[in-house]
Amino acid sequence: MNDLPINIQLLLKNLYHENAGEVKHALEEIGRVGKGNHEAMKALQEFLGRERRTTLRILAAQTISKIKEISQLPANEFKKPGIFQCPGAEKIKRTEIIDVTCPHCHKEGTASVAGFENEFVCESCGKMIARDLPESCIEKCPVGSACVGEERYQKYLKGRKQT
Repeated sequence: MNDLPINIQLLLKNLYHENAGEVKHALEEIGRVGKGNHEAMKALQEFLGRERRTTLRILAAQTISKIKEISQLPANEFKKPGIFQCPGAEKIKRTEIIDVTCPHCHKEGTASVAGFENEFVCESCGKMIARDLPESCIEKCPVGSACVGEERYQKYLKGRKQT
């Protein structure tokens, strides 16, 4: 802990103060000035292991998430997950059976719709029925198109833009 700046060392010592207000203040300051500091992370994790006051434990966990540096891999280093590892891709690939009421002929029925399709044909009158596509993680995933296939991916994105 000697590698830490003096102000962080003092704040970490205050983590074990009897007064919960002092501890809370120390945690807030560490969250403000400790970004990316591995020694502060270790000290906070140790504090979590010892502290019994629930509110301070919650605040310490939040502080850890504030100071943790998350380095995101470039898209070319991501590996395509298996189909059963990615729930977003699985939902896009799956065919759903949904209950529908046609807005044109008002008949109730069921439809078999692929997860990436935002419109389908009414079996009674033959007109198109539009549906809202829910947001999926594949929109933000750098390998999303590889998971579901380029054609499905483009149809999904087009359907999301229309809703």
